[in-house]
Amino acid sequence: MGRPLQSYDDIAIAELSFYLFALAGGIFLCLKHGFTKNAGFRAVIILSLARIIGACLRLATISSPDNINLYIGWMTLEGIGLAPLIMLALGLLTRVFESMQRKGRSIIQPQHQKFVEILVLLAIILLIVGGTQSDFTIVDGKPKVKYSTVSHAAEGILVAITALLAFAIVLAIINQSHVGAGEHRIIFTVAVCFPLILVRLVYSCLLIFGGITSTPWLYLGMSSLMEMIVTLLSEILGFNLDKVVPQPVPRSDEEMQAFSSK
Repeated sequence: MGRPLQSYDDIAIAELSFYLFALAGGIFLCLKHGFTKNAGFRAVIILSLARIIGACLRLATISSPDNINLYIGWMTLEGIGLAPLIMLALGLLTRVFESMQRKGRSIIQPQHQKFVEILVLLAIILLIVGGTQSDFTIVDGKPKVKYSTVSHAAEGILVAITALLAFAIVLAIINQSHVGAGEHRIIFTVAVCFPLILVRLVYSCLLIFGGITSTPWLYLGMSSLMEMIVTLLSEILGFNLDKVVPQPVPRSDEEMQAFSSK
């Protein structure tokens, strides 16, 4: 026997509608800027897929309200939303720092960027594992979760990475005079998105560390809308950014001499 629509279901319908378009936009941006480039738009695809699948699982509980696995899947996918947001912002800043390097200003080394990316992926994995190990209780379609130790560890990693993101934004702002033409808007967009990411982080901390039971309106205001706005602003930025043209590799003095002697 089914159940009537609830506020979480309405939010799921809105998310499903929004992220279907966001997924198409993310795929287009990856094709435009390159899947292998550190533009961060792959994170849009990850977030969109998580939200689309999660919304479908939530809506499936309407006809199967007693299927606890649907709720666990929905809540687990909802929990990983912060990591792609951070990955998106860091990926966009990577393009800024690469622009600085082309002008001879080396701020953050590629190996440091790779290390942070690995930490974000680790946090996503731990959030998924921790979600499956957490204690879920569903009362009238509303979830109450007692998060596992693994979830606490994953959230701790995300707090640390958010602090690194704030530091990277400050570095980008201080050194923006070394950024190439047209790249300054990346710094502006990421700086505007950071408070929204911070609100999303606070929401996760309240749930995981504070043991707060979420409500549909708390979820909408501190999680769902924050993710949608960051996604929208980032995609608008991506559509207006030019594709990075590969720079020619400079020849060494020996190579230049050998070439000129031929």
